[in-house]
Amino acid sequence: MKRNAIILISLLLGAFSDARSQFADYDRQAFDGKSANWTLYAIVIMLVAASAYWIIYSLKQRLEEEKIISGFATSLFGLKTVEDIFWDTAKNCVEKLGFVDCVIYQKDEFGMLLFQKAAFGPKNPFSREIVNRLEIPVGKGVVGWVAETGRGIIIKNTAKDPRYIVDDEVRLSEIAVPISIDGKVFAVIDSEHPKPGFYSPHHLQMLEKIAAICAERIAKYVGEDRLRSKIARDLHDEIGSTLTSINILCKVAMQQGIESEKLNDYLGKIKDNSARMMESMSDIVWAINPVNDSMDKVILHMKEFAAEMLEPAGINYYFNEEGAMDKAHLNLEQRKDIYLVFKEALNNAVKYSNASEIDILLQQKNDILKMIIMDNGNGFDTTAEHSGNGLKNMRTRSEQMKAHLTIDSKKCGGTSIILEAPIT
Repeated sequence: MKRNAIILISLLLGAFSDARSQFADYDRQAFDGKSANWTLYAIVIMLVAASAYWIIYSLKQRLEEEKIISGFATSLFGLKTVEDIFWDTAKNCVEKLGFVDCVIYQKDEFGMLLFQKAAFGPKNPFSREIVNRLEIPVGKGVVGWVAETGRGIIIKNTAKDPRYIVDDEVRLSEIAVPISIDGKVFAVIDSEHPKPGFYSPHHLQMLEKIAAICAERIAKYVGEDRLRSKIARDLHDEIGSTLTSINILCKVAMQQGIESEKLNDYLGKIKDNSARMMESMSDIVWAINPVNDSMDKVILHMKEFAAEMLEPAGINYYFNEEGAMDKAHLNLEQRKDIYLVFKEALNNAVKYSNASEIDILLQQKNDILKMIIMDNGNGFDTTAEHSGNGLKNMRTRSEQMKAHLTIDSKKCGGTSIILEAPIT
């Protein structure tokens, strides 16, 4: 808008200059200087008034836009689900932007189809019902094109656009913008109007701002859903399989006529498995608790585990910290994965290294957490196949947090494990 005002003022000044030249010539030919000057002053006043009007109009329009955007953001505040966000956005697009209809499509989990998830207008006669829900393949129709390209679009006349797909009735203009999360289209906001050429670049700009607000809100809930799924997988993988093993061992141990030596062996395995399951559950509960978000709490937990593992094994250890650790903030996944890599590294050192000393360094610099664990033990061949899951688990967890893991080990030369993880 500011740019348009500047352009207008430039044009007006140019017109003023031309008018002045023309009046000067005309003055010499027909009027005296005094009469021409009064006419010139009148033109100047008109030009200034027009410029002022345009600037005031532009500012007023901008304030109105900001009011609408603020209203959208406020309306979405406190909504608990993605579905709530969709329905509220569709309703506000009609009521605040003057649209006659708005439909929001969401991609399926495979990214192949778009489903109508919310609507306001003729498609939504009551409550949260959608009449004749459409499914559109990604790449088909105007909505499918937006989902595929990730770009907003205005169709001034749908009768001339072969991509147009008729929904409940034919409408002559259409606008659609993507809601993108992490660089990928998550949903599409679509609106149609019976008049051709109804939508303007102003509408597109407003709708893109609204889509950005929706994306910001939705990203929070999508992240939480992914986190819940990850926790469920961890519980299933780490605890479910252990419970199954305990169940089988109990059934075998309860068989009549079993020798006492074998019975004690089964009971010992049950004890070990249940202890491992309790430890895994403790780690998951610790990671979930938001009280443990700070790096100070993570370091304290690491020190407690190091003392618990290394002191009974007779291994001397040195725990050092560098950088502004108190300013680092970890989310649940980062906290859990960093701690479990640390835990796996110490477990492996105690079980296999025969080390007498372990140096532990945590270093925070430029939003990177660097964790170094070095022992003076036997070392091992990093290129060889290993039957255990320790190294594999560490690599998997480092990949999940987009961290860089380096494992350097030499026979009789000790082992160094270096994890460099991005943190906020």
